Amino acid sequence: MNVTTPTELQNTGPLEAPWASMPIDPGPFDAMPDLLAAAKVAPVIRIPYLEHHAYVVCDPELVRTALTHPKLLKDITLVPEWMRKPGLMVGSQPPPEYARAMIMADGENHARIRRIHAPVLSPRNTERWGERVSVKVDGFLEELGQIQADQVNVVTDFTHRIPLAFISEMLGLPLEAERELRAITDVMLYSADYPARTEAVGALFGAVQGWVQNPEPLRDGVITGLLAAEGDTVTEGEVVVWTVGMIITGYETTGSLISAALYEALRRPPEERPQDEEGIKEWIEETLRVHPPFPHPTWRFAIEDIDLGGYSIPKGSALQVSIAAANRGPEEGADSFEAARKGAGHLTFGLGTHYCIGASLVRLEAQIAVRGFLYRFPQARLASEAAVEWESEWMIRRLAVLPATLT
Repeated sequence: MNVTTPTELQNTGPLEAPWASMPIDPGPFDAMPDLLAAAKVAPVIRIPYLEHHAYVVCDPELVRTALTHPKLLKDITLVPEWMRKPGLMVGSQPPPEYARAMIMADGENHARIRRIHAPVLSPRNTERWGERVSVKVDGFLEELGQIQADQVNVVTDFTHRIPLAFISEMLGLPLEAERELRAITDVMLYSADYPARTEAVGALFGAVQGWVQNPEPLRDGVITGLLAAEGDTVTEGEVVVWTVGMIITGYETTGSLISAALYEALRRPPEERPQDEEGIKEWIEETLRVHPPFPHPTWRFAIEDIDLGGYSIPKGSALQVSIAAANRGPEEGADSFEAARKGAGHLTFGLGTHYCIGASLVRLEAQIAVRGFLYRFPQARLASEAAVEWESEWMIRRLAVLPATLT
């Protein structure tokens, strides 16, 4: 689609985006078909949201434009009061004077936070982290092989254990923290009970704040490194907020990616699965294209009236981009995984200054996990006695149950 205003609209001005609907509350279903159906209504749509409405950009070229638009910002101070619902927007929960999260900052604030995080995710560190991931994957595969059952749930028995254990080690958390984090994040992201979500957000911030204020039980890791950062003054509140962000993005999204990649492998015969390192990398990229863990990732806010491809985005509007739709061709449905595509052109990690700073590490974790599983259990397949189960809503999506027979 041409991102300039269409000729026929130049005299009448931009159009008002039409209404569409998406599943807003999380539940035990796969929202992807509904998300893609809504995206076919128009290049830009409006959806009812929190008794107000939000704009969603669906056209691939317009999504690229929105991701780098200088008038669509992610600054926490732009979040309207009606969106500050407890338990809903974790990135907007702390006031900006306490700390700003990377995903809710722009300009100098964003550049500073990114600069401080960059050494943690340097190529050298990523290689070192990869070695630790490999050790954990080998251990979990050994445990998986010892389960005495006709079938396993690959999600709970393998895929989500990897990033949880790794992010805990990376941050330097106490060993007992892993179980606590899994319980908290499950409620915070996937519960439809908003008071429970509010309580979970408070529990996560409280746990992290306790570790930051009393780092004695911590192992050496990112938290202790941030507390000792030189050159940039890092406040206690910033360490808390940044750690919460790393837990959510480093754990939940990575586990979802690994689960989806193995789902696509297990539903195919062994000869159609990736056979070598390059094939595994391409498989992960195609999984990122078809199964973005956040189909609609993070919020942007219009700082003035905008004409986006012939559609009006009024000043102050809350806007999302549909990565789920932008990653697909116009005729592709929810079930459109084709390994030969190699994930070409996907926007799952974003674009521009907000491109995911941890993308290389996420890819590496997923490659190590998928390679290890397929090499260890080459004849594994989806179990016939149980169904695959999803949990999702319009912004988040993951497999909850991936039943498999390993031999």
